[in-house]
Amino acid sequence: MDAIDYQIVEYLVEDGRMPYAQIAGHIGVSAATVHQRVKRLKERGFIDHFTVDLNWEALGYPVDAFISIRDNRSRGLEELSQRLRAIPFVRSSAAVTGEFDLLLHIKARSSSHLGEVLDEIRQIAPGPSRTVVTLTTYVEGQIPPLPAGDE
Repeated sequence: MDAIDYQIVEYLVEDGRMPYAQIAGHIGVSAATVHQRVKRLKERGFIDHFTVDLNWEALGYPVDAFISIRDNRSRGLEELSQRLRAIPFVRSSAAVTGEFDLLLHIKARSSSHLGEVLDEIRQIAPGPSRTVVTLTTYVEGQIPPLPAGDE
């Protein structure tokens, strides 16, 4: 990646639907150049996919929680994560270091619904767990600075 690629990525991170012509105008290249570079960034694996940020509260899921669980049955974290994936309210499952093995990100409709989701999780992973409920999110989706050097 060169400096132009990094500039393109920064604009796409800001707004993934920003027209290539608009990005081109900001960085002083043609829209065709932006199009070709985005295509190359995808092919080379720098851009995985484009996505939409949802307003979970407006969609009826105002409760945001993180559940740390321990795998006491030694079935393997990947297999355990696949089983937990069957619960549609589990947004992500990540292997972590420390006292617990997996960190789950959960969206729920209410605190009582979160309790139901926790019961489902305990059926699959009955070991020790810790639940933290988000009260307010102050920073979300921030991208660390991208290096601006040449490849």
